[in-house]
Parts: sequence; structure tokens; C-alpha cells
Amino acid sequence: MSVQSAAADVDVDLRQLFASLARNWLRIVLVTLVVTGLAFAFAWLATPYYKATAKLEIGPRESVFTRPAGATNDDKPATDEEAVATEVQIISSPDILKKVATDLNLEKVPEFDETLKMSALSRALVLVGLKSDPFDISPEERVLKAMRDKLNVYGVEKSRVIAVEFSSEDPKLAARVADAIAQAYLASKGNAKKESNTAATGFLGPEITDLQNRVKEAEAKVAAYRAQSDLLMGGNNSVLATQQLSELSTELSRVRANRAAAEATADSVRKALQNGGTLDSVPEVLSSELIQRLLERQVELRTNIADLSTTLLDNHPRIRALKSQLADLNGQIRNEGQKILKGLATQAQTAKAREDQLVQEVNQLKAASARAGEQQVQLDALQRDANAQRQQLESYMASYCEAASRADRNYLPVDARLLSKAQVPTEPYFPKIGPITGAAAAASLLLMAIGTLLKELFSGRAMRPAAGARFEPRMQAAATRSPTTGSDRAPPGRHRLTTR
Repeated sequence: MSVQSAAADVDVDLRQLFASLARNWLRIVLVTLVVTGLAFAFAWLATPYYKATAKLEIGPRESVFTRPAGATNDDKPATDEEAVATEVQIISSPDILKKVATDLNLEKVPEFDETLKMSALSRALVLVGLKSDPFDISPEERVLKAMRDKLNVYGVEKSRVIAVEFSSEDPKLAARVADAIAQAYLASKGNAKKESNTAATGFLGPEITDLQNRVKEAEAKVAAYRAQSDLLMGGNNSVLATQQLSELSTELSRVRANRAAAEATADSVRKALQNGGTLDSVPEVLSSELIQRLLERQVELRTNIADLSTTLLDNHPRIRALKSQLADLNGQIRNEGQKILKGLATQAQTAKAREDQLVQEVNQLKAASARAGEQQVQLDALQRDANAQRQQLESYMASYCEAASRADRNYLPVDARLLSKAQVPTEPYFPKIGPITGAAAAASLLLMAIGTLLKELFSGRAMRPAAGARFEPRMQAAATRSPTTGSDRAPPGRHRLTTR
């Protein structure tokens, strides 16, 4: 069995440990009361600071009645988190803070310039080099540094509102500075718009003069080229030669169709006459009134011959007379067919002559239309250039009139407004006597209790033997041997802790 230290076989006696709090209660209470009193004195004697808040709403302020012509709701600038963060940086910019400091004469207030009221301790720290000398910094920078320390500008979450918080020893001054920063921001936005408007009018004025001269020159070129080329305009805003070519092409197509129809009809009549066929299937033959009457007479004679053939022979004089009349009638029909054929041929020849004439005219108009087309292309190019410059001139003139009228009426709405002015605070936000005193009392009480417990624990008074450990008498490992018996013996009153 090995020999180990007794400290490894002990437990913490919680009853003995927490009993130390009761034994040292007076010291704990005294220290807690002293710390609480010091915290109360600090909170009571500390310089109170007051905080005032002004709020700004970021968004377009342009009315639907004053919006520039052509502008829509899509032209409004988007107000997102990045835009609000940008405006926060603008509000905190040195230019605005310098303007507020100048307007409110803050360099004369000791709160913003420590050189006006330096304590002896501060002077001593400056002399020994433990503190920077404020006189090494310009008065303007000292005021700006103090304003930045007291200023807090932030965007209200999930809104387009920016809060401007400013703290000061004077509650009225805190409210005045917060309002002055908000107003300076609105004024800077208005000045930026005014400068932009002035720059726009300064650019548009000379540009409009130049454009007016260029428009005159472009329109003069169009008129001169039109007179030189002798371009005549027809209906539908087209060149006269092109329009005539279109009309003659339509007429030529119609004449060709009529000629083809006349030739086809004449060919069918010719074939019917040559082959000895009937002319009943030819529309032009049937449309003749004379032939219609002859055909009706033909039908009547054939009917009579058929009726008499039932009772008389073919050589009967009456039947022979009717057949003779039928033959004469067929001859008349063929003669009329010949006349119709001649008329159709004449009609086809006339259509062919008219077609040839139209072809010549179309060829002439093609050449004229080609020349007119080239001239029209050049004229259109000049006209487009003149129209483009005219449109640009009208756009510039509208913008110039809009900018000039806003400058004359001094109407330049900024994209922000003062949502609420800063109210003069009635209670300081620092120091809070109750919370500071309570926190000091609780912290001192807790620290003293922890310190007492640790002291009791490290002193060993809160320790007891662990369960299962026993003490047996043993001779010390370094004991001297007895000279008479030759055996080891331990000094009286010494024992050794042995584990089972």
C-alpha cells in the first residue's frame, strides 16, 4: 500500500464554508455600505447630462401637380437601407457640424472647449505628459470633437426615419443643437438642389442657342435639297413617280388579265367552229341576244321535226322544209360565232396594244422612280437629322423653362422633412442615481461574499476527511532507527493517513 498526502482524501464541508458568511457578516455589510455610499455620492455629485432627439423622414416631397412633365412614379429615387445610411453620414458630416457650431456660437461654451475651463488636475496631467495638450488643436477641431462625442445619428429600424440625438449638460442647448443639425441638413439638401438647378440652367442656356442655329441650318438644307431634286409628293406621303408606277402596275396587270381572257375565249370559239361543235358552252356566245333567239328557234325546229317524224317519212315535203330551215339556222349561228370570234380577236389585239403601251410607261416610271428613290433617301436622311435636332431643342427648352421657373419661384423641395422637433428634456439620462446605487450595492455584496468563501476555502477550515479514509499510527518514513532494538519507531503524536 502506497503512502499519499492527506489533502487528496478530504471533501469540502459546505456547512462550514457557508457558515463563514455568518461569521464575517459585519465586515461584508460594512464594505457594501461603504461602496454603496461612494456610488451614491458619485451619482449625486456627477454632472447630469440631458439628451434631446429630433427626427427626420427621408422621402420625395415632390407633388403630383409640380412634377416635371414626363416624370412618373418610376423616376422617384429608391429609399432603401443604403440610402438611409448615406443620409446618416451626411448629417454627421463636418460641414453641417461646423455650420451648427458657428450659428450657435458653441466655441464660447466651456462644455465644447475644455481650454476655457481647465482644472488644476488637467493642467498637471498635461505638464507631466499624461494628457495631450488641448491647445495643440485648433478651436474648431476641439468643438467638432466634442460635438461628435455628444452626437448620435442613426436610422430607425424598418423605417425611413433618421433620429438625431444630442446630449449636453444644458437641456435647452441639447434641444437647440439637435434641431439646428436637422435644419442644417435640410438647408444643405436645398442648397444642393439649388446648385444643381443653377448648373442645369447654365448648361441649357448656351446649348439651346446652339441648337436653334443647328435646327435652322438643318431645315434649310432639307428645303434646298427638295427644291433642287424637284421631288413631287403624292398621296400617302409618297413620291409621285412611285405612286404613278404603282397605279400603272395595277393597270398593266388588269390589261394582261383581260387580254389573256379574250385570247382564251377566242381560242375556244375557234376550236368549236373548226371542229363543227356546238357553241352552247361558250359564255360569250350565250351572252349574245341574237344567238339566244337563234338557239331558241333551233330548239323549236328540232322539236317540230321530232314530232312530225312519228307520222311522216323523212322525204315528206314538210319534214324536208323544216330540215332546210334548221340547216339555214345553223349556218346563221356559225356566222354569228364567226363574228364573235372576230370581236374577241380584236379585243385581244387591243388589249395587247394597251399592254405594250403600259409596259413602256412602266419602264420609264421605273427609271424615274429609281432616281426619285435615291433622292428620297438623301432627303429622308436630312429630314431625320433636322427632326432629331428639333426634338432635342424642344426637350432642352422644356427643361430650361422648368428649371428657370423653379429658380424664379425658389421652389426646390428637398427629399426629406423634419418629422418632429427635439423636445427639451426634463430628466437627465445620466447619471441615474437609483440604478447606479443599486448596481453598486449588489456588485459589492456579491464580490464580498465570493471573496469570503474563497478565503475560507483556501485556508482549509472548510475541509473534512473524505468518506472511506482512516488514520493508523505509522512510523515516519524518515524516522531514526532505535539503537537498542534495531527497529524503526515513529515520534509520539504522529500518525499516517492510510486508505483501505
